[in-house]
Amino acid sequence: MSCPGFGEVNIPSSRAFWDDCEEDEFENVGQAEKLQLKFDGESGQNVAALQSEILVVVEGPSVTHFGSSVLLNGTKRICGIPPKTSSLHWNPTSKQLLAVLEDDLTSSGEVTELLLPYAKLAKKAVTITLKSKVDFKSEEIQKYSDDIAIVRGVGVNGTDTTELEAPNFIAGVAAGIASWRNQADLPVSSFVVYTDKLPLDSTAAQPVLKLLKAVGVSCSPSYVPARKESSYLYM
Repeated sequence: MSCPGFGEVNIPSSRAFWDDCEEDEFENVGQAEKLQLKFDGESGQNVAALQSEILVVVEGPSVTHFGSSVLLNGTKRICGIPPKTSSLHWNPTSKQLLAVLEDDLTSSGEVTELLLPYAKLAKKAVTITLKSKVDFKSEEIQKYSDDIAIVRGVGVNGTDTTELEAPNFIAGVAAGIASWRNQADLPVSSFVVYTDKLPLDSTAAQPVLKLLKAVGVSCSPSYVPARKESSYLYM
């Protein structure tokens, strides 16, 4: 099964796993809990009908502190997004919806479905995925050895961002939102930032901040990482 421009999903056809299981093994298996958005205060159904000028999805490992530090000024938290510390925020002045998502591929399909009501109503959508630089595949990889970050995109015509080339791909909720809007002929731009430092530090954050400003998202000019309680340095 393929989605033009966003990679490929491989679905195994083998029944070997199921054939090795006894029927009674499934008798005590409970139904998996359905993920739900955790609305704050008196939010709820009224929030789901919000029509934003732009929906911004920022997804990556340990991205919560970065999002709360540089993006959420002037925004109101709408709800928590399972299963980790992800959250959705609304800026009433700019009419921007901002989803800050901790990277978790095991639940990305369900989370994508939870965010689809917002994705359907947004006039524009931008996704930004943070990945480690070692995940970037290129025959000219040595060319980027001194770069702080490598920025690539899908559906970013008219910008100075290079198109994401195979075998690199976008995954997670960002891919789900982008694929759905692409299939629905709704405008969407997706970016991948391959950085040499995750979680982001003050230097590695600069290319991300520059990208956010380029796509029209208000953010702080700099980022100060959370202080670690221990350096894990032993004498």
